[in-house]
Amino acid sequence: MSDAALRRVYSRDLVDALTARQHTEVVVGIPVSRRGRGMQLLSDIAGFDCADAASADQDFDAHAGSHMTLSLPVSGAAVRVTLVGLGAGDIGAAELFDAALGAGARGNIVSLLALESPGMPEALGAVAQGHAIGSWRYQRHGGPGAPALSVAVVCDDGTAADEVLARASTVARATSWVRQLVEAPPNALRPSSFAQAVSDFATELAPGAVLVETWDEDVLTQHGFGGTLGVGAGSAEPSLVLALQVPGDGPLTALAGKGITFDSGGVNLKRDAHELSWMKSDMAGAASVAAAVIAAAALGAAGPITAVLPVAENMPGSRALRPGDVLTHPRGRTTEVVDTDCEGRLVLADALEWLAAQTPARIVDVGTLTDSGGVGTAFWGCWGTSADLTAEVIEAGRRGFDRGWALPLHHTYAAQLPSRVADIANAPVSVPDSGQLAATYLRSFVGSAPWVHIDNGSAAWLVDPAHPWPAGPTGTPVRALIELLAPTTTLA
Repeated sequence: MSDAALRRVYSRDLVDALTARQHTEVVVGIPVSRRGRGMQLLSDIAGFDCADAASADQDFDAHAGSHMTLSLPVSGAAVRVTLVGLGAGDIGAAELFDAALGAGARGNIVSLLALESPGMPEALGAVAQGHAIGSWRYQRHGGPGAPALSVAVVCDDGTAADEVLARASTVARATSWVRQLVEAPPNALRPSSFAQAVSDFATELAPGAVLVETWDEDVLTQHGFGGTLGVGAGSAEPSLVLALQVPGDGPLTALAGKGITFDSGGVNLKRDAHELSWMKSDMAGAASVAAAVIAAAALGAAGPITAVLPVAENMPGSRALRPGDVLTHPRGRTTEVVDTDCEGRLVLADALEWLAAQTPARIVDVGTLTDSGGVGTAFWGCWGTSADLTAEVIEAGRRGFDRGWALPLHHTYAAQLPSRVADIANAPVSVPDSGQLAATYLRSFVGSAPWVHIDNGSAAWLVDPAHPWPAGPTGTPVRALIELLAPTTTLA
């Protein structure tokens, strides 16, 4: 995009937005190929007096993740301006998302995108979504609300911008809702309060578009959800299942999500006190699936969509599940419990076997089961029985700035989960557990439908900051799931 094309600032009034509050901040994305031009763009577009900052602009090298903050005068007020480096490669939407997310995470109130990009709708969505997600802060009960945000973006087509920003807002709200739940203290988010939060969010974001049912333990017994009932038996809080439905006449998309609101490990108690401190995040799979279904419905996704979310606490009470117990799932398949700390796959097995009986066209499940197959914090790992569906899920993650990586699912893994008293064991005895083994276990419950398992264990909660994310909840893979259910149609 030429400088002449940067003729319209998509903002009600950029200068008013900048001068209305103390500590407002402008963020300018600068690729290496355009370093030294940030001040000129600000002068041309927003009327900043940039003469005194020109030398600092020239010194900024714009490598990926870099940032420099300056103080510039505009309309008689001093405004902080941050230059954000986008690196030496092409200006891609993912880089813009990361830059905007990092800017929001640093507490910026106002962002300005000023760059040359031929894919402006995608760029606009990336910046707006990234900034809104990055600006999320955990809201304590009775605490102050989130700061008002204004994202000013250079853009040619205001109508197209409205559509892109509306979608970005919905996706950001869904992501922030997931992060809020995952960060909530475990005594504030029990299975019953999780169910209420999902119902409330559906009413708020997609009124009338999503049917939310809560199955209590009597219904779970009728449906044969032995895994869910077994995992929750050690807790004083009853287990439940949330069933979400978006009606429609086409092929059924089925989803499942692990909703363990706190995972002590059960009788196989976790020995790492540090790990226990973030086991409140073990419901991130169910939260991501719920938010994705609700957001997709709000965006007009075509149904039918059915999501089944088993929700329980894994506690070592007197009625707790024991190693050696055998559990029965909805269609009669049985599991020997080798490790009570491999509980997520037990509740997902219930959901998958029940969903498989509904003859879906495709099944996707999400759970924080392991380390995501060793792909690190920047990706979630996935395994599948269908190359086409796996590729579709990975591509949805690319579009949603929510990256995944496909991993192998080989038939030889099944030999490591034998049982003499049940159809399968939930964990190996003689070898270390892994994401591959968890996926192999789940594979035996999905029948013939194309299926993908997403393990968000390494990416849903960050123990340490990982650029551009701060430590804590990320919401992943909710944006990938939204793209899968309601694909973006406005990409350049």
